Amino acid sequence: MQFSEELVNQVVANVLSTLSRQGQVAHTGTALSDASVVLTDKVITADLLAAKVKGQVAVGIAAGAILTPTAKDYLRQNQISVHRASTSAASTKQGAKWRAIVLTHSSAVENALTDLEQQTGAHWSQELSTSLDHAVQDAISSLCRADAAGVVLFASTAEKAACLANRNQKVRAAAVQDVNHLREVISQLGPNLICVNPKQKSFIELRNLVKTFVKAGVPQEK
Repeated sequence: MQFSEELVNQVVANVLSTLSRQGQVAHTGTALSDASVVLTDKVITADLLAAKVKGQVAVGIAAGAILTPTAKDYLRQNQISVHRASTSAASTKQGAKWRAIVLTHSSAVENALTDLEQQTGAHWSQELSTSLDHAVQDAISSLCRADAAGVVLFASTAEKAACLANRNQKVRAAAVQDVNHLREVISQLGPNLICVNPKQKSFIELRNLVKTFVKAGVPQEK
């Protein structure tokens, strides 16, 4: 028996809606069940949206899905709202959301964040960026709006990123090299943004860095 794509999407939306009522899924913004299409892909591109979203005004995506810059443009141009699902364990255990902005991408970065989300229950918003200036401004905006407890910016120019971000009074940014360095930074600065160069760093090194940042908790004003 074959099922139409519309029927499959409706079934998925109904399941997520049921889980929500049972307290197993938390929503950001409007209820995910309001989304006409639910995408389960890890990376959401403009081409994927063009192929899957046919005139709908809302789309649901997985908690850890990455929206590419072209996808964001597509959503904005077509006035499509996004509803991201997240496990209730994330909201309950950590009580806050964390954000990863990826300028320098690697499989180690993706694997580290995925593994960390599964281990700690912390909810991560992962997004790709196209330039250093855009990535820094995105991080600053997120912290000023207080829609993230902390931000990790993965960029090969980590030191420059931290310097640019610190021009804003609400940002306490630091470029960190390893876990020991991060611990010193946490004790002295209480950063809400850490900049990490993922090059030549293993999945385990990146995971432990971000895990230490999350474990420190929501940064307090100094």
